[in-house]
Amino acid sequence: MKRITSTLMVPAGFLALAVSTPLMAKEFSYSYAELGVADIEVDDRDGDYLYGGGSLALDRNVFIRASVGNLDFDPGEADVVSLGVGHPMRISERSDLVLALDYSYTDPDRGDNDIDTLAASVQSRTWLTNNIEGNLSAGYAHADYDKGDDSGAMLGAGVRLYVTPLVSVAAELNRSFVGDLDTDSFGISGRVQF
Repeated sequence: MKRITSTLMVPAGFLALAVSTPLMAKEFSYSYAELGVADIEVDDRDGDYLYGGGSLALDRNVFIRASVGNLDFDPGEADVVSLGVGHPMRISERSDLVLALDYSYTDPDRGDNDIDTLAASVQSRTWLTNNIEGNLSAGYAHADYDKGDDSGAMLGAGVRLYVTPLVSVAAELNRSFVGDLDTDSFGISGRVQF
């Protein structure tokens, strides 16, 4: 019994130390490279999205970002290219608010129904602990198809774990309501910041 108690006390002590450690004020990085994968569900259709991208901070107030990806839906695929610009604002010692404008182009391999999408969003980035970041986002997107256009809201939430100060992994859940299509996505990604 003593052996079990002492074995349990060590992890419990580390957990108590981690929880009781005061949060350190530190800035978020907006220069990074990342790879990710997501499971996408559009109404009743399932697909997989694989992407790579990055962001570059031009200064403390402006960053640019871009990504390229492949969306695999049965029975076809689509290439996706995205470009954006953002403005981070420090709102507390532990939180940033990020305003962003992004353009994406989706080119399916079947047919000629290309999609141009312009999205405006706001995101919060908050240190929950010294190595865990929480995110909430909301936005509005306008999609222009070859046969018309649609607009709608976007919502998202995520958590990022910093394995080291420069390397992190994240899980993210997003939902969008553009036109008649409800889109859900759950993704995981890895990031290296510099």
